[in-house]
Amino acid sequence: MSDNFWSMYKKAKTYEDVLGCYYQFSKNQCTIIETLLENLKLTLEDYNIKEDMQLMLKNGFTF
Repeated sequence: MSDNFWSMYKKAKTYEDVLGCYYQFSKNQCTIIETLLENLKLTLEDYNIKEDMQLMLKNGFTF
């Protein structure tokens, strides 16, 4: 995904194009993280481990 971001960024001709590119990249990153967290909720059995992992991932990928 980051390769696609940089190729789109290099092709951008205006500030609006750059902002649109960054917006789409950020939106995609959030979707990936939300999906990962949802999958963790479904697969982890132990409540404490699930809670700790979700918190760690949210903190690690917050930008």
